[in-house]
Amino acid sequence: EENDDDDASLEKKKKNYPKVTIVAAHEGQVARATAFRKVLQKLSGDEDIKMAFISKRREFGAQKEYEPMLVGDVKGRKCIIVDDIVNTGKTLVSGIELLAESGADGVYAWATHGVFHVPGNDAPQLIQGAKGLEFLLVSNTVTYEGLLPSKVRQLSIAPLLAEAIARALHNQSISGILNLDEVEKKGLKKRRYD
Repeated sequence: EENDDDDASLEKKKKNYPKVTIVAAHEGQVARATAFRKVLQKLSGDEDIKMAFISKRREFGAQKEYEPMLVGDVKGRKCIIVDDIVNTGKTLVSGIELLAESGADGVYAWATHGVFHVPGNDAPQLIQGAKGLEFLLVSNTVTYEGLLPSKVRQLSIAPLLAEAIARALHNQSISGILNLDEVEKKGLKKRRYD
């Protein structure tokens, strides 16, 4: 009977989730965005999380400018752009603009590294001015001494590193930290140290 209550509670929560599309910032991020989508589906219980990507192919190899093209459905959906690095912010901002023009109901972004520390880099200000962006979340893997604007948020990786070190000290799997399938298959909750 407890399982029925859990299932009903999950169904109620799913009805309150917004419609979401995970968007790879460019072709090179499709695998990362797919993995992100899979984890979000598993954690939320919502299978209706869609996938899209932005093509930034250039007609000629040395060509600097490109016309981004969206592949996938974002109309009326909350979008989460996934990328590995934000450096100048230009790719991100062009993606945000494209999603807004394509009818996205709101845009969030996640990048592993925010490389904003180079003198003269105005990426944080460029991102702050991006209409349609709710916020960008980056890890604190690259030090930035200045104050970041409100649309650029940093997430500390310290708990993840501490967990990895604790697992190594206890001869446990480090890769298992992020392996949701392994935990689900065994039906066991592994001890966490964070």
